[in-house]
Amino acid sequence: MSQSPATPKIQHHVPAEHRRRTAWYIGGAVFVVLAAFGVGLYRYGWNGGVSQVVTKVLPYPAAIVEGRIIRYSEYQEDLAVLERFYEAERGRAVPGSAFPTHEELKHRVLDRLIKDELAYAVAERYGVVVSSDDVKDTYEATILEQSSLGTSNGKARAEARAAETLEQLYGLRPSQFKTRVLHPFLIRQRLEAAIRDDEALNVEKRKKAEMALAELKEGKDFKGVALAYSEDPAVTSTNGDRGMIGRGLLAPEVEAAAFALKDGETSGVVKSQFGYHVLRVTERQEKDGETLKVHLHEILIHPIQLDDYLEAQKKTASIIIFVQ
Repeated sequence: MSQSPATPKIQHHVPAEHRRRTAWYIGGAVFVVLAAFGVGLYRYGWNGGVSQVVTKVLPYPAAIVEGRIIRYSEYQEDLAVLERFYEAERGRAVPGSAFPTHEELKHRVLDRLIKDELAYAVAERYGVVVSSDDVKDTYEATILEQSSLGTSNGKARAEARAAETLEQLYGLRPSQFKTRVLHPFLIRQRLEAAIRDDEALNVEKRKKAEMALAELKEGKDFKGVALAYSEDPAVTSTNGDRGMIGRGLLAPEVEAAAFALKDGETSGVVKSQFGYHVLRVTERQEKDGETLKVHLHEILIHPIQLDDYLEAQKKTASIIIFVQ
């Protein structure tokens, strides 16, 4: 029995030029969709469920800081956290209390995120590192410790109470709170100390203290010099006169210098965590040969503050802002 010949297969060859054209059409359509979605985000402030899902998947930027992307989803989430916090505060506040507007909150969130990115970059230069153990220890020493007050069921109950509080106040889980709040807080805290201790960065601050000291050595009145130089907020009311001060109330370096002075004597420039001090003692209270208190006059020059430093960095950094 003879077999009929097999039906030949027909192969369709799509020209390479046609494939390339199709790819361009698809790519162009995707680009148009993404661009249109971006217009909705940036110009019209879309914040619905779809936009939240899309911005979690696609890295739409809220800003780019020195090449580092601040994701739009991160910006929106932090804004929602802050709005939730103030909404809870409104419920507890007395009538007539003032709260920031939505636009002010947007500006505040974006400014903090930009400064956080700048802080991370500066922290790398100073070798400032915060480990997961550092964050964990801080969480336990602050949030858990506070949550354990008034409870008798140990750590498990404190953790549950802390999680409930964080959810109510911020809408955050403990893991999110550690990553988005505690970690940048600890970076800033340690970077603040590094900036404060950087003598090269604070050279003008030390010079200012030395200028005040030079005028005192010339015989100028302490009150006048204090009013001219001191950065202590209380100087306008105290004129640099801190009154009788006992031990244990001053920074260790300041206490050591002050209690070593004789009546009427002026110190050199003394460095502490609070800045640069010039001290004068005009009276001592003693008992059994031990100085208990000194009448202290002080000129204080603060070190550079981290937020001021980051604000200055903003003016020269490469920053592209997309959100309005």
